[in-house]
Amino acid sequence: MESTSGLKLDIKIVGAGISGLACAIALRRKGHDITVYERNPELYAYGAGIQLFPNATQVLREWKLESELLKVVHQPEVMSIMRYDTGDTLGEIALNPAASMEYGHPHWQIYWPDFQRVLAKAATAIGVVIHLGQPVSAVDQEHGTLDLGDGMIEHADIIISGDGIRSRLRSTISNAESKAFQDSVFRAIIPREVMMRDPVTAALMEGTNSMVWTGPGIAVLAYPVSAGVRYNTLLSYTRPSENEVGRWNQPADASEAREMLKDFCPTVRKLWSLVDDTAKWKLGDVPKLDSYVSESGKFVLVGDAAHAIVPHAGQGAAMAVEDAAALGEFLDPATLTDRDQLRARMPAYSKFRQPRIENIRSMAYGNARFLTMADGAEQQQRDQMLSIMTSKWKAAVRENGLDAFKARVEANAESASINLPDGRMYAYGYDVIGEASKAVQELVAA
Repeated sequence: MESTSGLKLDIKIVGAGISGLACAIALRRKGHDITVYERNPELYAYGAGIQLFPNATQVLREWKLESELLKVVHQPEVMSIMRYDTGDTLGEIALNPAASMEYGHPHWQIYWPDFQRVLAKAATAIGVVIHLGQPVSAVDQEHGTLDLGDGMIEHADIIISGDGIRSRLRSTISNAESKAFQDSVFRAIIPREVMMRDPVTAALMEGTNSMVWTGPGIAVLAYPVSAGVRYNTLLSYTRPSENEVGRWNQPADASEAREMLKDFCPTVRKLWSLVDDTAKWKLGDVPKLDSYVSESGKFVLVGDAAHAIVPHAGQGAAMAVEDAAALGEFLDPATLTDRDQLRARMPAYSKFRQPRIENIRSMAYGNARFLTMADGAEQQQRDQMLSIMTSKWKAAVRENGLDAFKARVEANAESASINLPDGRMYAYGYDVIGEASKAVQELVAA
């Protein structure tokens, strides 16, 4: 844990998901007293794969979690984007080791429960107290209290809510509610032994690529997780769904997914023929809030509770990790001398985070459309762009080796696409700890 001096805070966190646990680690490393309350009696045993791009892995490495995470992550060399019906490769995006050369840090893919377990173990090891099976029914943002039910009231200098897209505590500072997005997703995890029974799927299991098949109104993503013990796949489709927004584990019928894929190539059909157990997830997000924090500075929303983003840019978990890292800098004890400073410091945190969140949100919307275009002129232009992009980086590698990826482009917050070099640099090359630290120093000096 970092050695610190200055103001030590009592911080209570609601939710032991990715955002809550990440905040617990970031803030405990700064020397604060941290308690986490999780309503579920145990950590999740079921989930799906998630992306950890370099803007997230940079933070996780800073927190000294790399060795534990490497035991369970998948490190793909390339993301292959293929046409849905023929299986022809449209383009390839270099991931590892290119990501470390281009953005300074690797790209990882991980099973959600594995990630949660690593974070929970790391948090406990540095002194975070986690109460499982303990719901929080209400908070008083002005006085900094949590109602745990049965007359149990806890006090805190700051209360952090990481209770997800359907957050009940969001109403403490906003009337905004989660809203449906046009897309829904089938999610499935296939055991390794099942994948290895057929040579087609065994090749996917043993490969080093992350796979995307893009078709009209449907995209399929697939890659190994849990150090090759499981294979993660999802089917994103642009059709109405009756499911409740944000519930990612609603039981579903795999035959419905297979029917949607009847026009896809044999590899995709074979993959989904192995799926016995699937869940349906109706996508949604949270409208832009006026602020992520209360006027008192004693209550803050993080992660999906503050700014759920559709997953098409793979930045949901990364934004939660960034929130936590930024909070660690804004609540660095070395820059705080009095609790009264929180009333100004916390709104500054919100103003720091909101522009980046909205830019990433815009990129995610754009990528949702990029991956599910109907056949036609626009789709042909997209495919040509992917082909040209792939040819360029492969030619550069042939000429200069991996040093080709050291030619960093300028990040562009106004980029229209996460598929363009300047947009990817903005998303993946971002140093949240450095930028947040700079913002705090400017705040202190003002």
